[in-house]
Amino acid sequence: MGAGRFPSPRDSPGKRSTLQHLFDMDSRGSPLRSSGNSSSPLRRHHHQPSANEEILSMISACSVTFTFTDPSESPSQQDLKRLKLTQLLYLIKSSKRPLDDQTDVIPPLVSMLKLNIFRPLPPPSNFSFISDLPDDEELVSTASPLWPHLQIIYDILQRLIMKTNPKTLRDHVDRPFLCSFLCLLQSEDPRERERLKSIYHLIYSKFTSHRSFMRKSMSDVLLRYMYETERHCGIGEILEILGSIINGFTVPLKEEHKLFLIRVLLPLHRAKGTMMYHKQLSYCVSQFVQKEPALGGVVVRGILRYWPITNSQKEVLIIDELEELVEKIDPDQYRKLALPLCTKITRCFNSLNSQVLEVLRSFMCSSGSRAGALHMEQRAACKDGIGGHGRGLPGRS
Repeated sequence: MGAGRFPSPRDSPGKRSTLQHLFDMDSRGSPLRSSGNSSSPLRRHHHQPSANEEILSMISACSVTFTFTDPSESPSQQDLKRLKLTQLLYLIKSSKRPLDDQTDVIPPLVSMLKLNIFRPLPPPSNFSFISDLPDDEELVSTASPLWPHLQIIYDILQRLIMKTNPKTLRDHVDRPFLCSFLCLLQSEDPRERERLKSIYHLIYSKFTSHRSFMRKSMSDVLLRYMYETERHCGIGEILEILGSIINGFTVPLKEEHKLFLIRVLLPLHRAKGTMMYHKQLSYCVSQFVQKEPALGGVVVRGILRYWPITNSQKEVLIIDELEELVEKIDPDQYRKLALPLCTKITRCFNSLNSQVLEVLRSFMCSSGSRAGALHMEQRAACKDGIGGHGRGLPGRS
């Protein structure tokens, strides 16, 4: 009976090896603290996964892809992945260590991003290519069911590019990556195209070694659109990127940039879908003329060459663009262009479209502008032109 009340010394440590006892031993500097045995119970109790291990675990969980169209996919698993993506984005944003130092994280992270982003796009809808009117832009706004995941994935990619030295990502953001990324601009979801545009321009600004290749890739897409397919939802976004790039060109302009204007930008005025991207195209062209006014003659002649014959809505946009360009071109070029420009404009007075006649009035009768001066100067040169067609010009309001 006494043995039950007074345990033997051999059994005592086993009974007293509570958590408090271990902390007491650690605070007294016991051999357990300095033994260096990493597998001790105390060290196992205090072991926490490192930040890298936590990120790698989330990356692995986010590498599972969903189509959001397969009925066999679990909605709960989709929600779980979205939660993991959100947590991963938070860890990347809040990490105090630069991503450049986490060399074991970047390769699997980039692989996960590629796995989710680079995917076959659904076949284009018919609405994307039969509409020429800017007001019908909503017809091509097909929402992607993947967007709840893609939105966060693009956030992660953008954060990765912003926080990482380009040299660290050199082996990952390569030419195949850029080509695949540019192809995604064919997506019919305008939200995705907007994010792709921002990230592609960010890559252009940070990866200077890829700039020439990226410009050529965008040029190839535009040429293929004009001469082969005339099917692409992202021409406007590509032109927005190019507009920002052209704005940064130094003067005098390089010969390759002038060739791009003549061979790519100006012929874009004749494509069937010009109405969908004319605003961005007009900005790109005007940037060239603003930097080198002597190019005004080439630009105006190119636009006159691709003048629309039966599309009144397109004609309105072309006249507006010419009115802006006339204000910027070199005076010598302005005089040389007066006759061909006046001849083309006066033919438009036969139009039965009231919008065309309205923009003609703005173009020809704007007080104090070069367009108005052009009209006054060329009355003699176009004796039969303005005199014969002037009846169609609406009066001043």
